[in-house]
Amino acid sequence: MKKSLTLLLAALLFAASVAGCAPELYERALISAVGVDKTEDGCRVTVRAAQANAGGTEISLSGEGKTVPEALNEITRITGQQPLYSHNTLVVFGMDCAQDGLKEYLDFFLRHYDSRPTVKVFLSETTAEDILRVESAEEPRAAQIAELAKSADYSGLSADVNLIGLINGTYGEGASAVVPILRRDERIEPAGTALLHDLSLRHTLSAAELHGLLLLQGALRAGQFVVADPECGDVTLAVRESDCEIRFTGTAEAPRFEISLQIVGEISAVSGSRYHIGSTVFPRLEKALAAQACEAVEAYLSAAVYGAGCDAAGFGGAVFRDAPEVWRAVSADWASVLPDSVFDMNVQAAIERVEEEDTPYL
Repeated sequence: MKKSLTLLLAALLFAASVAGCAPELYERALISAVGVDKTEDGCRVTVRAAQANAGGTEISLSGEGKTVPEALNEITRITGQQPLYSHNTLVVFGMDCAQDGLKEYLDFFLRHYDSRPTVKVFLSETTAEDILRVESAEEPRAAQIAELAKSADYSGLSADVNLIGLINGTYGEGASAVVPILRRDERIEPAGTALLHDLSLRHTLSAAELHGLLLLQGALRAGQFVVADPECGDVTLAVRESDCEIRFTGTAEAPRFEISLQIVGEISAVSGSRYHIGSTVFPRLEKALAAQACEAVEAYLSAAVYGAGCDAAGFGGAVFRDAPEVWRAVSADWASVLPDSVFDMNVQAAIERVEEEDTPYL
């Protein structure tokens, strides 16, 4: 009995001592964003930290070190607070990091027990500090900057990438990754999409090239295509959904792919004097939409595949799935094999006719 009471008392004392070691909230720095810039001797890290004793007001803090953890530890020395990364919403890398390669800067975010794999990832057109610095009370909060990733869903002119998506886009079968770029002008806004191979910057995609990539991924669900029609003038077509199937049909010596693409849109504006659309117009609009979708894919292939040898569309995955013996032969040299590929495209477009065809203008 006495032994049991002694063990129980020891357990209670241990639990009390462990609980007493946990920092209070005011002793924590609630990290909401982390930015990394390259320096001559390592890196400069800038964080947004929410002040628990100031209503959650965010401040920016910076530190330097040979590695990301060492730079963060310098910030801890300055604040005297223990960082808490479970509140982090985004990671921003300066353009110099992307040009140098993100590998040496990423490990902390993958390894740290408090890091979230779903944090949004961006590049800065200049430096990460330029995006995350806080100069006035009107600065957008870190969560609002992270929300800019939704531009991909609403405009089709940007990419939405989180940490785990960046890693999967890098270490798949011959895969390359894309990361949205931010700029600070009068406000912080999307400024393009970077194409990375082996986590190093290879190319910045134009709007048309990004449309082509999203179409190949079957992920374009927003955006506008303007097509010319002899009766209706310029017609703006809003993308509603897309789907794509890529099949490998070639050999190791002559790689070839068959691309089957479907795109669905609806009429969002007509610039001509037509107030209603006749049934004969829709086939012409669908043909024009298919042609523009094909041009977007060709623009991506020209810049990313033929120009940069990058594979963000999953062509390597198609080879691995359809011809694993070919993949074993070409995987080690995929970046130089891919630009020799031939692509056969079949693009089909549909324009939704709900409340459009022969509907009087009200």
